[in-house]
Amino acid sequence: MSFTIRLARADDAPEVRALLVRTWHATYDSIFGAEKVTEITDRWHAESVLVAQTESESTKFHVVEINGAIVATSLAKAGLDGNVELSRLYVDPRHQRAGLGHALLKSVQSAFPQARRMKLEVEPANTKARSFYAQFGFGEIARTDACGGDAGVAQAALILEAPLPLARIRPANDADAQDLFGLLTLCFAEYPGCYTDPHDDLPDLVKPGHWKERRGADGRLLGGDFLVVEDERGRVCACIALDFPKLEADGTPVAELHRLYVRADQRGRGLAARLVAHVEAMAREAGARRIELWSDTRFATAHRLYERLGYVRGGARTLADVSNSREFFFAKSL
Repeated sequence: MSFTIRLARADDAPEVRALLVRTWHATYDSIFGAEKVTEITDRWHAESVLVAQTESESTKFHVVEINGAIVATSLAKAGLDGNVELSRLYVDPRHQRAGLGHALLKSVQSAFPQARRMKLEVEPANTKARSFYAQFGFGEIARTDACGGDAGVAQAALILEAPLPLARIRPANDADAQDLFGLLTLCFAEYPGCYTDPHDDLPDLVKPGHWKERRGADGRLLGGDFLVVEDERGRVCACIALDFPKLEADGTPVAELHRLYVRADQRGRGLAARLVAHVEAMAREAGARRIELWSDTRFATAHRLYERLGYVRGGARTLADVSNSREFFFAKSL
């Protein structure tokens, strides 16, 4: 699908208002009621308000066009702390799940090259939006009773924040196999004696999209997920995996972290820590109270990360793999 992102003009106001009214009713009528939605859109998205926003030098007001029609929009500004405040991002319901929201986020990020964090507000019951932003590392930092800074509408909101540059975390699919094999090969090459052998030692790399179908020795599904991050070219530049290979005595699942790798050119931006936090949240949601992992004794940098994040090192084991690996055990209470 071909689309264009550009800055909004004053004469776009009627079309942007129609888009926002349509999207707000589709999103919020079941949460606030249609009458309240109309009140808010009349207050926040009046044509005069939108025109003023196109003329403001402190904001970046983007629209997305497909065949000349505006189908998505965003509004952002630099906050007092120099970081980005995303005031709104909406995609017409007919064009959602087509990558337009992601494209708008990238445009906002590019418009504020000096910013190091992005902040936004989201309605607590808007689970679709919360799930969308969670993909990019947004986490809750506070709550407010005046959404949009407007006490007059009396609506609560979660305040979310993420470090920049944004990194989209998504489930792996089988088409990622070659990228993943290349990623691990590059990472292993940094350590003498480490080799990649996807067929015997790393069979999950052959079909990473089938991670959830794996079963343990007892036949139980291991669950979890295999997650990847793409770089600006769409190539996989980082990954992490989670499963639940065993149960506590009371039946509570024990989480295990696997496959945390970040390409060298993507390091130093907190991506590994964000991936770990992401799977820890997944583990808690699944009911796990503990998360474990095994890491090759040669991966000293990774060990420092785990220990900084609260993991405690335990014993060691030796594997009969192509790299003659010896691994340290780490665990953390959730």
